[in-house]
Order: sequence, then C-alpha cells, then structure tokens
Amino acid sequence: MTPYPTKITFGEMREMGVRGVLVYCRHRCGHHTEISADGWADDVRLSDIEPRFVCQRCGKRGAEIRPDHQRAKMGTDA
Repeated sequence: MTPYPTKITFGEMREMGVRGVLVYCRHRCGHHTEISADGWADDVRLSDIEPRFVCQRCGKRGAEIRPDHQRAKMGTDA
C-alpha cells in the first residue's frame, strides 16, 4: 500500500467554505460515506486521520478522505 499523501488541514478546508468530507474505502470495496468535518480541529490534516478509519463493509483499515464540495445548483435566481 502506498503511503498517504499529505493533504490540507480541516481549517484550510473550512476557509474554502467546506463543512463536510467524503470518506472512501482505501481498498476499493466500493464503500463510502459523507460525514461532517466539524469534530476535527483546524490544525489536523485530512491525511492525518485516513489511516484510522475502518471500513464498515470489508473491515479493512484505511480511507481516502476528500473535501465534500457541494455541487452547484442548476438554474437561475429570478
């Protein structure tokens, strides 16, 4: 397994207006979830916590965590 690349901090992510993260099983079993990022301190990096996650489907340790940039809503303001 390749090492976890260094990612942004939760504080940097929140500065961009992002309040949640997407968590994907690192072992490609297809399991993923969306969670709030409010519980982590600003100085913690997303990559710091990736090795601690345990997949609820396959039981293996390790995740890929990404900021949850909400998709833009289609349409216009009238």
